[in-house]
Amino acid sequence: MNIPKILLNLALVFILAAGAALAGPPGGMMPPHGFHGLMGPAGMTGDKENLYILAGPKIMEYRLADLKLMKTVDLPKPTPPKDKEARPCPPPPMHGPQGLWAGNGSLFVLAGPMLYHYSTPDLTLKNQAELPKPEFPKTGK
Repeated sequence: MNIPKILLNLALVFILAAGAALAGPPGGMMPPHGFHGLMGPAGMTGDKENLYILAGPKIMEYRLADLKLMKTVDLPKPTPPKDKEARPCPPPPMHGPQGLWAGNGSLFVLAGPMLYHYSTPDLTLKNQAELPKPEFPKTGK
């Protein structure tokens, strides 16, 4: 009998069982993880002096030299569509395209259907625009 192989197999079984137990129930919801459990857009970009991080509804500016947090600003709250009646529940998280681009003293943030233009390094909102809704191809019979 090869006892080292049996012990190795038993150890692997125990490790896999412990991992499955820690993972939680199959098909269950996992608790939020990541940056402060925020849901929504995420990304990062930088320029020669600063790093800009988008996490959920916040933009954070870090100095590259020492990664010190310099400033935090909130994205503007999305406005509800005018053709829908007001709902008492909170708005759903932003879905859709997202991204950041920094350069020439500007930071552009794409969050869902909105494009925001901030000046850098003060992170002052300069302009915002709603992107047009995509038109789907029409199918004919």
